[in-house]
Amino acid sequence: MTTERATWERRREQIVQRLADIQVRLDELRVRRRETQAASNERLASARRHLTASQAAVEQAAVATALALRTSAEAHERAARQHERSAAAGSGDKEQHERQAAAHRAAANADTRQADDAQAELPEDDDARGPDAG
Repeated sequence: MTTERATWERRREQIVQRLADIQVRLDELRVRRRETQAASNERLASARRHLTASQAAVEQAAVATALALRTSAEAHERAARQHERSAAAGSGDKEQHERQAAAHRAAANADTRQADDAQAELPEDDDARGPDAG
């Protein structure tokens, strides 16, 4: 019976050691999971910061685009009026001035439509939408 008891004691020690080894491994895995989770959380936070910065950049670009298109439309309109004045005054080729005026007016209209489209993409509370934004 002593041999049987000794065998049982050795087996018990092996089981206790195996459980201790398992506990150590579980602790290692828990630490690694916390580290991995912390790294994942930091990557997620970084991605969110990049998203916010990118969204702001896109909005700034849209505002700049709308303003540039409005400025271009105004310049085309001024050029169209100048060609109309030149045609009315008989300065140079009247038909050529009229064609140029029509081309500038068409370009002004196209720029205005594009500016309107760009502004439509902006948030409603944006102050840079321009004076005609409604």
